[in-house]
Amino acid sequence: MRTVLIILVVFLSGCATIKPAVAEYRVVTQVQKKDILAKGCKNKSLKILEAFSTNSLKSLSMDYTESGNRVFSYSESQWQESPNNFVISHLISNIRAQELFSSVNLSKSRSKNSLLLETAIEEFMQFYSSDLKSSYVDIVITFTLVDSSTNAVMATKTFYSKVNAKTPDAQGGVDAINSALSEIISQNINWLEEVCK
Repeated sequence: MRTVLIILVVFLSGCATIKPAVAEYRVVTQVQKKDILAKGCKNKSLKILEAFSTNSLKSLSMDYTESGNRVFSYSESQWQESPNNFVISHLISNIRAQELFSSVNLSKSRSKNSLLLETAIEEFMQFYSSDLKSSYVDIVITFTLVDSSTNAVMATKTFYSKVNAKTPDAQGGVDAINSALSEIISQNINWLEEVCK
């Protein structure tokens, strides 16, 4: 009986799979506070709406592309927060820091706001070369500023950023996304300043 039990334990333990640890990554943007000269929006409040994006950007899965159209997910890496959410949270904190508007509010805020900022994330991906020895990140985001009292579009602009990854892996992709997203948020702040002159 004891022998059967030992054989059974050895057999079953051989069938057990060990799931590798999953590293979680978060994005950290580096946008410098500027001296804002535009005063046209100082008395207006801005509500930043939830981003429009594909469903894949609403998950924690870290995706990458090989050969232009084959999409895969990293098995041992994931986002700490979905890209859809962290793009908006970084946008809010960086626009608030510029003090361009009287207030900058979340989409779920019940406050009445003068302006709405719509965000459409059109591209947000790490692309690998065909030999898998290098990669780059491509981000494309369109912003639309809307007058909330008339629902009229005041301005719209699409921003692009392509940054080469220092290493062809998840960490290299995250570092490139940090740079690319920082660049787009900085461009967006410059654009908002122009619109508010």
